[in-house]
Amino acid sequence: MTTPPDDRTFRREMATAYRSGWHFIDLVTAIPHDGDSLMVTLFGEPVVVVRDQAEDVRAYRCLRRPRGAPQPVRCVIRYGMIFVNLDRRDHEEVADWSDAVVTPRSA
Repeated sequence: MTTPPDDRTFRREMATAYRSGWHFIDLVTAIPHDGDSLMVTLFGEPVVVVRDQAEDVRAYRCLRRPRGAPQPVRCVIRYGMIFVNLDRRDHEEVADWSDAVVTPRSA
């Protein structure tokens, strides 16, 4: 019989093993119009996926601190599905993803 991992071990495993991958959120048809949004909780962090006026889909990490601005997270659409990556390492906002070739590791 094994003992369950403590909370610290669980958080470390979640941070290293799962956050660095691309994770399916929903189909892009869930937010069809500009201004539509979708709120999900991914690994204990609230994430808002929105469609802006330019018909782009963006994702933001919602901070629980007072007056904290939402932090952008990497978000791509492939085959009509929305994927996000919560990894904070090497995160740079790219202005145009249309030329990028990104394949989710979980696909």
